Amino acid sequence: MIFDKVIIATGGSPDKESFSWLEKLNHKIEEPVPSLFTFNMPEEPITDLMGVVVENVILGIPGTQLKSNEPLLITHWGMSGPAVLKLSSFGARVLSEKGYDFKIQVNWVNEQNTGLVREELLFVSDEHSNKLLSNFRPYALPNRLWSYLLEKSELHESKKWKELGKKGLNKLVNILTNDVYSVKGKTTFKEEFVTCGGVSLDSINFDTMESKVCKNLYFAGEVLDIDGITGGYNLQAAWTTGYIAGKLK
Repeated sequence: MIFDKVIIATGGSPDKESFSWLEKLNHKIEEPVPSLFTFNMPEEPITDLMGVVVENVILGIPGTQLKSNEPLLITHWGMSGPAVLKLSSFGARVLSEKGYDFKIQVNWVNEQNTGLVREELLFVSDEHSNKLLSNFRPYALPNRLWSYLLEKSELHESKKWKELGKKGLNKLVNILTNDVYSVKGKTTFKEEFVTCGGVSLDSINFDTMESKVCKNLYFAGEVLDIDGITGGYNLQAAWTTGYIAGKLK
């Protein structure tokens, strides 16, 4: 069959070979890698806290500039939630290069200034000196998480705040602001939401979504090298590019 104009809206693919026919037409193809996925942590006991949500954490990848600041969900396989999904989007290529074997740093209290965290804990220690560590949770952390962090810091829940001492205070500051976990793979369900990569935007005229190298060929959606930090952004990108391409004359 012969057509005057064609719109390619086939969606993304994790396999670069799927784009080979477009590459043969002289389109530049960016290496496709998964994006928007959760972190698998098979060796981390924090998975016992599945279902716990922390409303605002700072998540980062050591040795990179990658950070996200969103709610985090602990699951039975590792970590998920907006903080993880956003970080996986920002770092899609970096994490792929690492073979999805890397460390993450979790700041549970959303405060990068450790001096301020220390001051807060000292205030708690003075104001609630006779309370047990288990009975007063700073920063309104979820109860199960607070118990877990105390155990990880080797601080017994029956200890009173006034008995914390300098060493115990340092342990708490460190684990609240710089808790480290090992990630060994992405989501176990192979349900990455988005593919980063595809037809390079260098090959596309944004005003019409027409190919710069193949006249009357247009593109829309995830087949392009466009991806965002949530599913909503990606849907909007698909709708917008589809609308522009659909206005072809």
